[in-house]
Amino acid sequence: MTRDFRLFVLLPTAAFLLGNILLIGAGGDLLLGDLLFRLQGGQWLMKDAWLTNELIHDQGRNLVAVLLLTLLTAIGLSHFTQSLRPYRKGLYYVLVCALITVAIVNLMKQYSALDCPWDLTRYGGDKVFISLFEPRLAGQGPGACFPAGHASGAYCWLGLFFLARHYWPRWRFRALGGVLTLGLVFGIAQQLRGAHFVSHDLWTLYISWMSACLCYFYLLRMEPMR
Repeated sequence: MTRDFRLFVLLPTAAFLLGNILLIGAGGDLLLGDLLFRLQGGQWLMKDAWLTNELIHDQGRNLVAVLLLTLLTAIGLSHFTQSLRPYRKGLYYVLVCALITVAIVNLMKQYSALDCPWDLTRYGGDKVFISLFEPRLAGQGPGACFPAGHASGAYCWLGLFFLARHYWPRWRFRALGGVLTLGLVFGIAQQLRGAHFVSHDLWTLYISWMSACLCYFYLLRMEPMR
């Protein structure tokens, strides 16, 4: 068992499992959801606020689109520009990681039984709370709110950490910090709006990390480092 496997797979998986025990098993999701709801006066005041809805949610999606366009442009130029050619495989790696992450999250959302907090009777909605491992109640329909979709637009770029680690090691933690910061901003904004519980973001983060990590092991690390 290699050091990288322990560091990048086993340790994050252990943290992920512990987070699920605390948030889902021990009720941390509901405790934090209740706190946010109570701090907003028993309603989701931030649901339609300019900061959380228009700036972070709507403009955040535009930012993700710009990042994707930038990546696609760099990939295209790598076929014609000598300076980018050595990084072509790495650029494709980042794209593959992002696409896999978004595909998995969207597929899980389609078959999810979990509702958004704002849909629950606990917070003024009309749906009964269902935990992750409980069967869906008859007549409630699919929840389609798990994992966190908006946060995946940020966390899907975790491949940038491994890209930097491979080509520019001194920049790897800056890349990681930037992606995690953006993901936290996206996630916290959605939690303030009542769109997600914390565990929804935890699952998205783990899916994104494992996609980037496993693709790194099987796609990028095979290439000799510069």
